[in-house]
Amino acid sequence: MTKEYTNLILETMNDKFQQMLECFSVLDTRIDRFEERLTEKIEIVDAKLMGLSRRVDSVVKNLSAEIVEVRDELRAHRENVELHAIPKKRVLKKVV
Repeated sequence: MTKEYTNLILETMNDKFQQMLECFSVLDTRIDRFEERLTEKIEIVDAKLMGLSRRVDSVVKNLSAEIVEVRDELRAHRENVELHAIPKKRVLKKVV
């Protein structure tokens, strides 16, 4: 191989490496932009999830209060109903 041919091969390789580096640079930029957009969307989802969590907590709290209220009303109703007020019969013991 001649020196000129070797230099030509080296220049060609250098051009190919430069093209590869440019491609990597473009990909790096695109990945950075994608990461920024993804981060923004994740933050939006996090905010919505926190809002939903607060709403669910509020609903659970309200339902718990209503359940306690219904339980107390049912207990009071059962105490006032005559059938529930009858004393229980004595259980007979088994004779062996």
